[in-house]
Amino acid sequence: MHQRLLTPERMDDPDLDPALLEPALDGLRRLNALSFAQPLLWRVVREEARLQQRPVRVLDLACAGGDFALDAAARAAKQGILLDLHGCDINPASIELARRRAASQSRRCTFFVHDAIQSPLPGEYDIVTASLFLHHLTEEHVTLVLRRMAAAAKRLVVVNDLVRSRLNLALVTLASRLVTRSPVVHTDAALSVRAAFTKHELLSLAEEAGLSGASLRLGGFGRTMLVWRRPA
Repeated sequence: MHQRLLTPERMDDPDLDPALLEPALDGLRRLNALSFAQPLLWRVVREEARLQQRPVRVLDLACAGGDFALDAAARAAKQGILLDLHGCDINPASIELARRRAASQSRRCTFFVHDAIQSPLPGEYDIVTASLFLHHLTEEHVTLVLRRMAAAAKRLVVVNDLVRSRLNLALVTLASRLVTRSPVVHTDAALSVRAAFTKHELLSLAEEAGLSGASLRLGGFGRTMLVWRRPA
């Protein structure tokens, strides 16, 4: 798997039947839980929030069904941490699902439709995050999105994504079949790993986008997490 293979995924199709989308997002949620990615991403947000004496404004880019924002809202409430949580996604059906889930869980999260390729991110945030998003994009669009994330983030940019490798391809393919019956997830899981970046490639793209000094941390099983802090 020396060469990256970018193939459109079924969940990227805006015309995907909503009856298939919701089970697919649920399956993706289960895969995320297996990876332990969200607790590691939460740890970065929590550390930054504890340094502030006010609510920290967080945007989760390409939020899908709102998994991270809702998880962070629940953790913040338990730990007494003040967050102002937002999520955006290009797919209106995903945003509608995220809003329904927030209402059912009584979580104060704001979700809105936005295309990060076509337009800069609206407003300013302390932290801008993105999970499992960059592997959907061309290299040109990755650098564009990273620049826009950095422009909108007053303090931190945090990206969590898959790492491309043969071992990860085998593990993700197996895990997708163990945790969900969704045929969309079964197809997209393998495509995602093949489209992912190596750690070296991700750091190179961050440098090209102007995120000098970005570093990599453990992002979960089969994942890496890129963290960039705006210079003082």
